[in-house]
Amino acid sequence: MAQKHLNILPKWPAQSSDLNPIEHLWDYMQKQIEKRNPHPVNNHELFLVLQEEWAKISKNIYKNLVNSVSRRVQECIEKEGGSINY
Repeated sequence: MAQKHLNILPKWPAQSSDLNPIEHLWDYMQKQIEKRNPHPVNNHELFLVLQEEWAKISKNIYKNLVNSVSRRVQECIEKEGGSINY
């Protein structure tokens, strides 16, 4: 087997939600749902509300999340795998 020469960070957080854009998207969705009045009162209503809110997400939200990944990775590197401000 050929060896690959990869630089690996010694303290890389394997499951860091700070680095996962979908976690930030779920946070955005939660905030949108919390603004609704009345709030969903059962799973069926929640499912419908989630579908509505998901359909309303602008392309700019997606773009901003994707574009922020490099900044989040850089901050994580600077903090040697520690918690970052996202």
